[in-house]
Amino acid sequence: MKISVLLSVILICFSGLSQSQPLVSKVYHPEGKGSIKKIFSGSGTLLSVHTMHSVSLRKGKSRVWQEAITGKELFFIVKDGPVKVNLGGTVAELNRGSVITLLPGDKLTIENTGESIAWLYEMTYRSIEQPESERGKKAGGSFMMNWNDMVFKPHNRGGVRQLFDRPTAMLNRFDIHVTTLNEGFKSHDPHTHKNDEIILMLDGNAEMQIGTDHQKANAGDVVYLSSMVLHNLTNVGKTPCLYFAIQWN
Repeated sequence: MKISVLLSVILICFSGLSQSQPLVSKVYHPEGKGSIKKIFSGSGTLLSVHTMHSVSLRKGKSRVWQEAITGKELFFIVKDGPVKVNLGGTVAELNRGSVITLLPGDKLTIENTGESIAWLYEMTYRSIEQPESERGKKAGGSFMMNWNDMVFKPHNRGGVRQLFDRPTAMLNRFDIHVTTLNEGFKSHDPHTHKNDEIILMLDGNAEMQIGTDHQKANAGDVVYLSSMVLHNLTNVGKTPCLYFAIQWN
């Protein structure tokens, strides 16, 4: 009897350890050396697994990604290219700033066709709820967008590229835009919203307000913002900031 109770306690402990820890709202920097650098790993309000890495490919090298239908979903941003992409038989060359969304069950190959090292941001995630493959298929399935095809709409503080706002297998809504923010301007007054959010800095130097804290966010950094955390971004550099704003629910 005592042994069975002890085994139950051990199993509960291991189960707790295996669960992802909630992500902290802050600025994250790529860590480590080699071809894969960790940026963050944990869980969020709606995601049981949420990781981000910086991944490199040497000249002429390629890599394949494929998740089982019940596995994770992936999202990529080309940091330094060009790269040749084969997504389910559709082939295209993508430049810096281009994006790819890979739904569970599909296959992706990325090859470095440039003269120097190619870098990608790789975001992997799985929802707390069961994935809905049909929802993802009805929305258009896996897809890619070339930076050169994204429409830039200027405004008095810089401009914006609205990439997409659509469901996936894991998410009811996946919403991404890219902001260009000129020197000295702020993104908006400090505000909150229900969705978790990622701010991914491609270019520039910014200061993020996160709650009552203020943290520097420079090119290559990734900001994670939990639901209802007060935040805004100010360009504190001498050049425009270029950053992705990623939300989901």
